[in-house]
Amino acid sequence: MKKIVYTVCSANHLAHCKTMANSFIQFNPGYELLIVLIDQVNERFNLSSFDPYKLLEISELNVPDFDLMAAQYSVIELNCAMKPFVAQWIFKQYQPDLLLYIDSDTWVFSSFEGVENSLLENDLVITPHFTNPYPDNHLLPRERDILRSGLYNAGFLGMRNTANTHDFLSWWAGHMKSECYYNFAEGMGVDQIWINMVPLLFKRVQIDDNPGLNVAYWNLHERKINVKEGDYWVNQHHRLVFLHISGYQFNEPSNISRHQNRYSFLDHPVLQELFAVYVTQVKENGYDFYSALSCAYAIPKKKSSGIMNTLNQMIRPLGIKISDL
Repeated sequence: MKKIVYTVCSANHLAHCKTMANSFIQFNPGYELLIVLIDQVNERFNLSSFDPYKLLEISELNVPDFDLMAAQYSVIELNCAMKPFVAQWIFKQYQPDLLLYIDSDTWVFSSFEGVENSLLENDLVITPHFTNPYPDNHLLPRERDILRSGLYNAGFLGMRNTANTHDFLSWWAGHMKSECYYNFAEGMGVDQIWINMVPLLFKRVQIDDNPGLNVAYWNLHERKINVKEGDYWVNQHHRLVFLHISGYQFNEPSNISRHQNRYSFLDHPVLQELFAVYVTQVKENGYDFYSALSCAYAIPKKKSSGIMNTLNQMIRPLGIKISDL
């Protein structure tokens, strides 16, 4: 069985990407790993430093209407928009039986065997942000924040090479051409909001609620990491498969994520230990160098001022920014 895992990122996230790749292949050696750079190398770094992983520039894939998308989207929006196009290209070029997408800011701790088993009977595997209500709705994130950003997390997706999967990718890519942007007032939450419809529109979709998948700030109310016999577990009974270290900022090491204020590391001491190791690995993989690189496709943004600046300070924990018109 041919298995491929891929990710997309711009140059400033390559240290995170390499950390993810090393951890994934450590526990899943049967996969080929592809990194698609939503950026241009421009001789800024040596591609051989990513061996044995294959790193491709997005320009090599000849994505239809890429220039139009690059002209209208921010860097993060453009990265999100490329996911289905890259998957289509990989299926066409490599013909894998199984294809996984995983975000570059994830960190893997065990095998994806459970996901693979699900894909023996299903075409698509998606993961919900959480499966239990928040204990209150006064802290961030709130349930309405999850509702407007998407019920399922698009930082991970499992796909089997079937006609149903190709139909899904064609449908998703169609929306990404002009509807992959942040505007919660319009109901737009980049690529992720569209995954809400997938279980309704397509057959053989597995909603995988394994607590060991996609552990992140949005589900810490229902998932506690513990150590047992040298391995990491979730809620005592489920192996930790991967962490999604979303919104963590190296210059604010005491904060689990800039998108939440529900928990501190005092509530999750094992998580604090893991984050410290993660930071060390990312820095060893070139964080200081790569994080300073700008994206060739970045659209200049106007800086907010006055009342707009005040509003942006208030909504910063939600990961939202309002630009001046």
